Amino acid sequence: MSRTTALFHRRQARRVVAASVVAVAALGLTATAGNAAPVTGHTPAAATAHQAPAAQQGVSGTWLGTLEYLSPEKLIVAPKSGLPQAFYVGPRTKVLGAAGICAANGNITVDDQGYGTSPCTHAQLEKAARMNAIEVRVTVKDSIATAIVEHYHS
Repeated sequence: MSRTTALFHRRQARRVVAASVVAVAALGLTATAGNAAPVTGHTPAAATAHQAPAAQQGVSGTWLGTLEYLSPEKLIVAPKSGLPQAFYVGPRTKVLGAAGICAANGNITVDDQGYGTSPCTHAQLEKAARMNAIEVRVTVKDSIATAIVEHYHS
């Protein structure tokens, strides 16, 4: 094989390797985006909040909408308009209820804007999410909810 042909084959091999790396990275980003981006289908992901890679950055923001159950430790907030947003519930996620998620001594507990003030457990949150009827404000950082607060509406 001539030197020119060998050089051509090495360049070709580098291009194939580079294309393979790009393809694998794109698949990884697609999987991450599927966990972090707005959800069009309600397909559970295999990862949980404890397994989410620390190096990957997920979605962050605040959404208002109906709380929905997706899988253990993974919920959805579905706004009245726009796409639903999936998020993880982590060990540090703060949950405050007004009446639907939980309430202090059976009483409605809200602030002056109608948001719940009673601390709730993650088990109460999951049970409420399965009802697909609780209105919430969800604050998410890197795909993990930092706060889920019930909005009480009479």
